Amino acid sequence: MSNNNDDFFSEKNRVKTQWVKFGKIGDFLKGTLTDVREMDSRLPGKEGTKVKVYEFKAHAGEFHDSETTVDENGNKMVKILEPAVVLKPDEIWAVGGKPGIDAQMRNVKFGQIFGMRFTDLKPSKNPSFSPQKIIKVYVGGMDQNYQGETLRDVAEAVFPPAE
Repeated sequence: MSNNNDDFFSEKNRVKTQWVKFGKIGDFLKGTLTDVREMDSRLPGKEGTKVKVYEFKAHAGEFHDSETTVDENGNKMVKILEPAVVLKPDEIWAVGGKPGIDAQMRNVKFGQIFGMRFTDLKPSKNPSFSPQKIIKVYVGGMDQNYQGETLRDVAEAVFPPAE
């Protein structure tokens, strides 16, 4: 026998973190900073190190996801996927930090409007590495509509904590 709870607890209703991935020069985001946390890196060779994650309530933005494959000679190929993913206002998104972003984000407060734009590629000193993405951070005023909400609040609204 199936009931409405079976449908409610299906994969289509599961709350997932939406990640911004800067894939193409010009990709950008604008939103209100709602949370900063740390998590273990999943990048090869960086396992066990902590990386910052910036959660924000979207105002605007778009980015291009990418797909990585390896050709028959073992060369890594990156394909930029079209169309761009568009951030809808009031959705909660996350973007991963790295030293350049982290240094710029130190001055952004919870509730403050900020933006990021992928502006350039800098060649790697090691030719076997991918070029470094240059992400610039922009800071605006405080969001008058910000009330302290985070991704955890969204998840708890859908799945209240067990008592």
